[in-house]
Amino acid sequence: MMMILKIKWRTKKVLFMKVSLPALSIRRRKPPYLVPVNFEEHKCRKECERRLYQALFSQNYYVTPYVQCGRFVINLALIPFRIAIIDEKQARIERLEKTLKKEGWTIIYYDEDELNENLMAVLMKIKKEASSYKQLLS
Repeated sequence: MMMILKIKWRTKKVLFMKVSLPALSIRRRKPPYLVPVNFEEHKCRKECERRLYQALFSQNYYVTPYVQCGRFVINLALIPFRIAIIDEKQARIERLEKTLKKEGWTIIYYDEDELNENLMAVLMKIKKEASSYKQLLS
């Protein structure tokens, strides 16, 4: 793991004077988001999730089902893009959203009925987020 050392000048108040002192700051660089490519369709618990998994996999998106993020579980995740695809029933959990956003995830909610009726609309949302992520990198 790589570390970055920085020197920052911090101002401290001592009695009636302000004094600037150097302080050493150590930050760890986050590792790159690499994902082993495995076909994990069998881990999908619901039929609608399985269909979404197959549709994304056929378009060369490597989906990982049921990823642990802190105390919470992401239904489907595109780890390189940091996109979490979550059932709308979990949208009520405010801590889930705060935790994922703090970790740098973009959240896309889906409804089971919406997946069964209009899978392409959900796919378009995911493609839009993934393409915006690609634009940030270039």
